[in-house]
Amino acid sequence: MALTNEEQAALAAADFRRDYNLGNAPINDLSDLIEGRLGIDVAIVEMDDGLDGMVLQDPETNQRIISVACTTSMERQRATLAHEVGHLELKDFAEDGVIQCGVRSAEEIRADSFARHLLVPQQGVTEFLEGLGRARQQLSEGDLAYLVRYFEASPMMVLIQLENAGWLAQGQKEAWKSLSAGKLAARYGWSDEHRASQKKAMTPQAPMRIVAEAMKAYENNVIGLEAVARIRGIRPADLKDELDEVGITPKPVELPPTRFGRRQ
Repeated sequence: MALTNEEQAALAAADFRRDYNLGNAPINDLSDLIEGRLGIDVAIVEMDDGLDGMVLQDPETNQRIISVACTTSMERQRATLAHEVGHLELKDFAEDGVIQCGVRSAEEIRADSFARHLLVPQQGVTEFLEGLGRARQQLSEGDLAYLVRYFEASPMMVLIQLENAGWLAQGQKEAWKSLSAGKLAARYGWSDEHRASQKKAMTPQAPMRIVAEAMKAYENNVIGLEAVARIRGIRPADLKDELDEVGITPKPVELPPTRFGRRQ
């Protein structure tokens, strides 16, 4: 019997976690995992309304880049990143080298399921709640808030996993489905942390590898400060202050010698 989309997504997410030794713990820095261990560039950019993310692949070098939209929701941005990883893990490759989320196809729904299982593994939910001494079907709204904060995922994503793992009492999912991460953060004491995550999710960010290469070129006097600032998406003056603070300056330019000796 063929596996359902949900089953395929759950197995692929479990394989991914096993392959990268993630266990059932939260993935605290998803961008770092994707860039550092998968070797895929990640860019956070302004996108048109209705577009949350896409995967691009260079047909000549096969280098991939995942682009996700700036957003006020860190949880949504993480879900989009995980969704795009799901497309790659599930081999949803487009002929033109572009995978763009739009129409709610079977592949899109499956990638959503992959993201949910990757970010909020059911076994991880169970381990967390059992560690707190919680009993099934006796959870409080505060327990939901702790899970949302712990896994850095949306309340609905967490609720689906709680329901699938048998933790919710009858009617709890319906009663809590309108709760936002912001409301839970305000009620349960982590508003400052949540607001900081929102600010980060709204800030454009170039791929780490490209920024590192640009900085190397800057230090070697190949490109100027303005070029690096454009890549970073910040003002040159702000970048100069940042680099001055950590003591990064271009190497001195060596002038060629004159016919009478080296220039002074």
